[in-house]
Amino acid sequence: MKITALKIFLGLAAALLLFVAFDLIRLSGLGGEHKISRYADLAAARADGAFEGGWLPKLLPPGSTHIAETHDLGTNSGAGSFAFPSYQMDAYKTEVRQFGRAILRETGTTTRIIYYGDRSRVELTILSPDPQKPEVMNGVWSMKPTR
Repeated sequence: MKITALKIFLGLAAALLLFVAFDLIRLSGLGGEHKISRYADLAAARADGAFEGGWLPKLLPPGSTHIAETHDLGTNSGAGSFAFPSYQMDAYKTEVRQFGRAILRETGTTTRIIYYGDRSRVELTILSPDPQKPEVMNGVWSMKPTR
């Protein structure tokens, strides 16, 4: 495994671990005020006001489903995961490139998107198609405040 691929894998593992850690902290009642939300698709997330609250990235792919997010109100940070149809990947990358503040990096079968907005740094990582379901792309994101 190349060093770059290993770094990407470790970054994704860290994002997933962060997501699980937020869930465990919330269930244990420790730490600050945490919230976890799950949405079937973007329409459900919009209906719940998740974008207005700033907890979902503006640059989620249009066909996103299985959206899960967790955030810490004390630190103003969050993380999440999503899936979307693999046939939408090229159109999504075009949309990201048109978003003026976004940086798109492709390494092997992984795509990373980084942008700043609303006093936050947002990083999305999209993996190659799921080996079990090649028609599905999986992604994770993290949001951290900038000062």
